[in-house]
Amino acid sequence: MNKRTLILLVVATLASQAYADPESALRVRAFARLPNWTGLWEGDHSVPTPLNGAFAPSGTSICPFTEAAFTHSRLLAKPPYNPVWERKYLRAMSAMKDHGGLAAAIAALKYCGVTGFPAAMESLAVFQVVVTPEETLLLYPDGGVRHVYTDGRAHPPKEDLWPTPMGDSIGHWDGATLVIDTIERTPGPVSPIAPYPGTVADLSEQAHFTERLRKVGKDSLQDDLTIEDPLRFTHPWHVSLHYARVTNQDRMIAYNCENDRNPTVNGKITVAAP
Repeated sequence: MNKRTLILLVVATLASQAYADPESALRVRAFARLPNWTGLWEGDHSVPTPLNGAFAPSGTSICPFTEAAFTHSRLLAKPPYNPVWERKYLRAMSAMKDHGGLAAAIAALKYCGVTGFPAAMESLAVFQVVVTPEETLLLYPDGGVRHVYTDGRAHPPKEDLWPTPMGDSIGHWDGATLVIDTIERTPGPVSPIAPYPGTVADLSEQAHFTERLRKVGKDSLQDDLTIEDPLRFTHPWHVSLHYARVTNQDRMIAYNCENDRNPTVNGKITVAAP
């Protein structure tokens, strides 16, 4: 047994002892060392987002960006596709142009399911973060939940894993930075509202995600996300996402897409009367 393995076993043993009794002094000290992220957050959408890429016209309940903003975002966010997927991407762009552009392609689209990972990390809606020694939870108003286990457990064995919209996430603390490792995300487009294959990044079953989530200001978080996909990309894709603490809302409001209760106004999802 090498030194690194021994250290990991000791850490895992101490963690399990700390979490066995929710009121233990060890667990209280573990809580005290954690950063204070608990609360409500929203993405910084002052600039086009790099992951989703495809957006509905301003004023719809899907997203606030115009087609011009989408074009800029697509250039910023274009994944490092291999030649096969680059050709698919170019065909998709051509098809979208032939059908009147982005606005005509997705103006009538509406998606009311769970967004899934990693698109949820660019959600327009307010989301909630809960930090504990055992795990960090990211809760979304569409019902999606990310469980990031930080108590030393590994990913389940292969026979106990299957693809899910959020994937399987484990993490550890590097000082005040949460390092997250995610696998087994359901393959397919990053965005559930992609009008054509390739208009946003398409990820395979072998996609592997590494995040470094940290505070960069009193009320701001940054998520540096790296996506590796040997079946789609020529090299890892690096994306930075930014969030601001929500101070004008005292609880997370459930998203009601089906009844159009959440129109987008000035780049933010709002709540309308029934």
